[in-house]
Amino acid sequence: MNPLHTSVLLLASGSSARMRAGGVEERKVWLDLEGKSVLRRALEAFVAVPEVIECVVVVHPDDQTRALAVVQGSRVPVQVVVGGAERMDSARAGLAALRSQSRLVAIHDAARPLVQPHTIEAVIRAAATHGAAIAARRVHDTIKRSPDGHSERETLDRALLWAAQTPQIFERARYTALAQQAAQANWTPTDDAALWERWEGPVQLVDGGAHNLKLTTPEDLLVARAICRARSQNNAET
Repeated sequence: MNPLHTSVLLLASGSSARMRAGGVEERKVWLDLEGKSVLRRALEAFVAVPEVIECVVVVHPDDQTRALAVVQGSRVPVQVVVGGAERMDSARAGLAALRSQSRLVAIHDAARPLVQPHTIEAVIRAAATHGAAIAARRVHDTIKRSPDGHSERETLDRALLWAAQTPQIFERARYTALAQQAAQANWTPTDDAALWERWEGPVQLVDGGAHNLKLTTPEDLLVARAICRARSQNNAET
């Protein structure tokens, strides 16, 4: 088994409630980013990484047929499965569908479509060395803690703070066991690395860059489209 071979769970089953609250009608994985859907851009980033040997796209029940059309012709085998009510339910559905003998498993939010292949490769190599690694970004703003949501009581040391991103990559056998352990404990964290932190130990941090943003609001979509245009222009000039 190649120690860098990685299976990918691309989570795309969310309801996009905050995006829809801003007036966007479609689920965000189907929104257009300069000629390609959010889902297609996220998938293409992973398929471009040589260490990736399979992918499972976990979708909303209404999106299965549409997603099957997106994954046709990929370099690696890609399956489409239906997700669950919570993030961990979707991750477990993806794990159950894996068919390869990969050593590592990567979990990525399809709503982060601008992740770069070189970032994915860096997280894969860190996970292969340390057992677990995530893309993340140092926090540059001053962060205040507000116990009541109205007034701040504490200024946190931003030198110690990182904003978690995806992909989050783990030794597959250990992560699979942790996902089952979380189910038995009826624990549903919103972050996959939280499983490793709780039951295994530290998780290696890899700088994911400023452009690896998560599409949450319509304003995020405007930024993502601008980044895509800039990348297209740069590629055309080189």
